[in-house]
Order: sequence, then C-alpha cells, then structure tokens
Amino acid sequence: MTSECIFTTDVSLDKDGYPRVKHGARMWRLNRLIYTYVYGKLAADDVIGHKCNNKGCINPNHLYKTTASENSTHAAADGLYKTKEQHPKAKITSEIADEIRDLYSFGTCSQQFLADKFGISQSVVSAIIRKEIWR
Repeated sequence: MTSECIFTTDVSLDKDGYPRVKHGARMWRLNRLIYTYVYGKLAADDVIGHKCNNKGCINPNHLYKTTASENSTHAAADGLYKTKEQHPKAKITSEIADEIRDLYSFGTCSQQFLADKFGISQSVVSAIIRKEIWR
C-alpha cells in the first residue's frame, strides 16, 4: 500500500470500535460514509473492508466493498483470528457444531431445543445442520 492510514479524533465509536458520525437523520460508520461519497451508493448488506486491517482508518484508498463472509475470510487470512472459534462473535466451537449435527440426526431433538441448549438461535442451528456454517 502506497498511502498512509488516516484516522480521525473526537468522534464516538460504535460497539465494534469503528468511528461513527451523525449524517442526516442517522448514525453512520465513518468508513461507510466516506466510501459512499467517494465510490458511490452501497447496498444495505455491503460491508466495507480495510486493506490495511485498521478499523479506525478512513483513507478511501484503503477501503473496499465486500461481503460479510469475504471480510471474515480476509481477516482470518491476515491472521486477525486464526479459527472460527477465535472470531469475536463466535458463541460455539466446531466440536459443538458437530455435536448439534449428531444430536439432530437422531431425530429426538428439535432445532429450537438445540438452540436453547447451546445458547444460539434456531436459525443458526438450522444453518449448522445444513452445513452452511461450521462445515
């Protein structure tokens, strides 16, 4: 990368540590707002990644549009976390995902029962069973 990171001060941070500002009638992550001004409109599910891996950076040259899945893959590839279990939002391990599949395969447990047992949502249990996540 040929350009330096750009950081801002005197702004609040969201729950994930990203700088945010009020623009119009809503709060924006500053990197998303800057990306929109420089490169154009984003879809609601678009994610803004950082080539520099500095979530506080607002340099437009360091920002790129991606998906949540691709962003996580990029972060893992860059060593920000090495396994799914190390992801900051992970609530279970791969062993628990395997246990969920095993228990469900017996036909005696509902998805909601498993969700309650492991402290996750029924939709996550469903995705685990279908191997959309925790493959």
